[in-house]
Amino acid sequence: MLALAAAGTANLQSVLDEHRASQHVPGISAVVVRHGETVFAGASGFADMESGAPMSVDSVLYIGSVSKVLTAVLVLQLVDEERLSLTDAAAAVGQRRADSKPPITIAHLLTHTSGLEREGDFGYWSTADFPDDAALLRYLESQEPRGPPGTSLHYSNIGYALLGRIVQDATGTNYSEALGKRVLRPLEMRASGGRGPAVSPAMGYTPVDRLLPSEARPFAGVGKRVGRRHERSYHDARAMSPAFGAYSTASDMGRLAGFLLGAGSEGVLSETLRTGMLTPHASGWGLGLKIRQLDGRTVARHDGWFAAHRSHLLLDIENGIGVVVLANSDNAEPGEIAEALLDAALSSCCDRRQSRRTGGWHADPAELHRARDAQPAPRSSGN
Repeated sequence: MLALAAAGTANLQSVLDEHRASQHVPGISAVVVRHGETVFAGASGFADMESGAPMSVDSVLYIGSVSKVLTAVLVLQLVDEERLSLTDAAAAVGQRRADSKPPITIAHLLTHTSGLEREGDFGYWSTADFPDDAALLRYLESQEPRGPPGTSLHYSNIGYALLGRIVQDATGTNYSEALGKRVLRPLEMRASGGRGPAVSPAMGYTPVDRLLPSEARPFAGVGKRVGRRHERSYHDARAMSPAFGAYSTASDMGRLAGFLLGAGSEGVLSETLRTGMLTPHASGWGLGLKIRQLDGRTVARHDGWFAAHRSHLLLDIENGIGVVVLANSDNAEPGEIAEALLDAALSSCCDRRQSRRTGGWHADPAELHRARDAQPAPRSSGN
């Protein structure tokens, strides 16, 4: 049985290696957890192609829009403490409009039903000129939602930037400090932060033979050429950090995945609001997470992309399994890798008897724990 568990872990590593090769990605790191316990932690390829530094589960990468999941946890913690309410109006928006129009609420912002634009008129993806708090506030004060709040889904980075501003007003401290004190440290996400630049992150890269910048395709943060790629550099996201500026490691993100699935949530978030994150609202989103069906099971997930770092968080709610994938190239498809790892974990380490209730697979905790205990030591201590 121990050999079978070890074979399952080796299979997960082979899935990681094969997808890195097929997607032509320099480096990938991944963690699979169940009920807060790590059952697989692995990496493949390079954190830095020029130096040859290997990718590891402790390599720091920017997590892009998965930052929104952290922001949602922080906001909901303040709801738990009754410093905020899901029905509170986001007063900064449309202060110049008639008071009779329905307000945008915190719940609207969390579920992308505020009607706010995705990016606003800042143009930062080409210029790397991200707004500070004052510029964001000026923009929001002049805005009219696309339609009545709560009536339609429109994904909005601006909406989550506003949530960061609301956090600052409620706590009297900046967003990054509040996130570190209230969420990251309690969850022991010690290598993570709410706003970059991070110390010694993995390098990010353009796809093979897509050499930028060019007059036809300008893009912020493109640096020197390395082989058939360009390096991509991080730019401070400033007031947009609550939407996409955080950084982490696969190890740390595994702790977040375990927490969201119910492990160790005491003192961080109530069970009611944690469950609310995994429960679909009218938009098809939970509070900060997209809720979808995958092979007949309900999953919660979120993608991220910033500075050529791509990420995916996938939570199989029925089986209590969370998968985190981080990669360092613009062309990576971490969601595809996360699904493959989830399938491999279920087929290698779980009871294959189908559930009569759902048609899904049920995990055998004993085998998952044996797989965790049998896995080999990490390839690298990180960079």
